[in-house]
Amino acid sequence: MKKEFTNIKLEDLNKVATEVENLISVFLKKENRACVVFLNGDLGVGKTTFVKSLGEKLGIKEVVISPTFILRKDYGNLIHIDGYRFDNPGEGAVLELERELEEKNKIIIIEWPEKFVSHYGLNPDISIDFKYINEDERNIFLNIL
Repeated sequence: MKKEFTNIKLEDLNKVATEVENLISVFLKKENRACVVFLNGDLGVGKTTFVKSLGEKLGIKEVVISPTFILRKDYGNLIHIDGYRFDNPGEGAVLELERELEEKNKIIIIEWPEKFVSHYGLNPDISIDFKYINEDERNIFLNIL
């Protein structure tokens, strides 16, 4: 299934976050493992801002921050990963995701997945592509696999 959101302002990402929250909820009810979400797009396109919106929808009380320099940030059942700093896939081993990938009700959101997911042989359950339109607007494409 594919869905497109056009000309979304960054402050309106909650509309997309609601849709993704619903998709994740359906996935977690029927699957016996973590839901893996890939976020694709250039620097500054709104990936972390989206995770902040989704975190609010999921009831996360902590402020969601970019994990670019810490690589991984855990918020209860939500794990937010940023692979931007990895130079080769093997560096992804430091994330120690093996256990969480098998845990029911975990949500693993990965920015810059192309940098390391081959180390784990990961494929997304949901893939979200962010396209820069202008300073205020983005096109967002959801792919449910």
